[in-house]
Amino acid sequence: MSDESAQRDYQSRDYPVQDDMAYQVKVWRFERVGWYVLVVLVLLALLGLFSHGPLSTRDVSGGDGKVRVQYEMFHRNGSTNAMQISVIGAPDATVELELSAALLDGFSIETLQPQPVRALSAGQGMKLWLQTDAQGQVNLYLTLRGDGLGLFRSRISSPGAMPVQLDQFIFP
Repeated sequence: MSDESAQRDYQSRDYPVQDDMAYQVKVWRFERVGWYVLVVLVLLALLGLFSHGPLSTRDVSGGDGKVRVQYEMFHRNGSTNAMQISVIGAPDATVELELSAALLDGFSIETLQPQPVRALSAGQGMKLWLQTDAQGQVNLYLTLRGDGLGLFRSRISSPGAMPVQLDQFIFP
């Protein structure tokens, strides 16, 4: 194909159909950008930007390592996600765990395993007492349902241990 025929293809014409080729080229460029944006969004979704995946999975612990939380950073409103809280304390004793109000503002606790020995509301938050095993460890498994929208910064703490800060985002 010669340069001359290529230039003719991109010239506006009136016959057999009226078209504005400058505008058509802009539309094609816009469509191409749209495809690239769509591919990037699909890749981010597969990586976990909107829920489960490597971009969402977090494993954080306090500076002393006595409290550790594994959770999903990104949630969708109405969906459920798992959270695991591990606490190290004295062997065969009870340890206290406090969930901050911000966690309870954005989420409803659907399940809690194992059941705590005792539970109390603490201000706007919640205190739980859990039984440790012979090695002084306890793992608390929660299922959280996202009820809010936006960013929620919460804190999980235990007396005598450094607290753990959580950042979670709930999409509509």
